[in-house]
Amino acid sequence: MTDYFAFYGTLMDDAGDAETPATEGLVRRVGSCRLAGILRDHGDYPGFFPDGDADDAGKAAAGRLVVAELHELLSPGAFAVFDAWESYDPADEAGSMYVRRRVALAEPAGTTAWVYVSQLSPGDPEVPGGDWRAHRARS
Repeated sequence: MTDYFAFYGTLMDDAGDAETPATEGLVRRVGSCRLAGILRDHGDYPGFFPDGDADDAGKAAAGRLVVAELHELLSPGAFAVFDAWESYDPADEAGSMYVRRRVALAEPAGTTAWVYVSQLSPGDPEVPGGDWRAHRARS
């Protein structure tokens, strides 16, 4: 079975800065995908809240989609690199900024991918259209 990552923020191709880790040799871009949920603006980076999680008004995220990129895992070493970048410690999930979860993608249907789910404020502003790259271009 092929493992995938779905990136929705700074790990997307050409969406990071000089500090963003290189993905070459770790993953290979397959194409576009969409996640069911809400994308929040945490300042310099976004946070994904999956469909079914409550937003700041207590309403479910149902019907909202997040623009993402699907990447095939090429090296198991990718987990350590991306976990460090996303401040995820599998031994201390409660103390992590994000947690890595397998999520069923909204598009393409029938595909699951590893996604970093935010544990930061669900009250931060919603990214219009769920598209981090377009949002940063407007900011």
